[in-house]
Amino acid sequence: MFLKSKDLKLVNGGYLVTKDDTPVFNEEFVSLQQHAEYIITFAKLAKGKDFVGKPADSIESLQTQVKELLYSTKNTVFIASPTVVGRPVTESLKLEALAFLDFQDSLSDTTKINAFLQQFKLLAEFEEFGLFFTEDVVKLNRIYTMKEVINAVTSTIKLLN
Repeated sequence: MFLKSKDLKLVNGGYLVTKDDTPVFNEEFVSLQQHAEYIITFAKLAKGKDFVGKPADSIESLQTQVKELLYSTKNTVFIASPTVVGRPVTESLKLEALAFLDFQDSLSDTTKINAFLQQFKLLAEFEEFGLFFTEDVVKLNRIYTMKEVINAVTSTIKLLN
């Protein structure tokens, strides 16, 4: 039977059925839903985690800072330093270069996201057109949408390298 996303629901703890409660199954769809569940759960748990870490502060450097602050002599300023000449062209070039680097980074991420999401083509087609299902019993925790998968992949693409 050919079903669209609005024709499916989960009942009684996760059994996939049609609107008239007929149990249905599509092996690829079920597999993608389970994979989507993994990716979305991974993204939720990865949010706010620090996978790189930072170096520990050194007690020696702290002691050095304290000594410099307490025991250093401060020079008196008798003549003020000249003001810095504005360089608008240099600033403009710097901003343009940074924008270009951000663009390259975004382009790279977009390419990676699109490449990763290719495995979910069937799910996108299901949402847009529908899919053929057979009568069989299968249990899912939830029916995930492409939007949820895209959001999860977008938020974790840096971790998937």
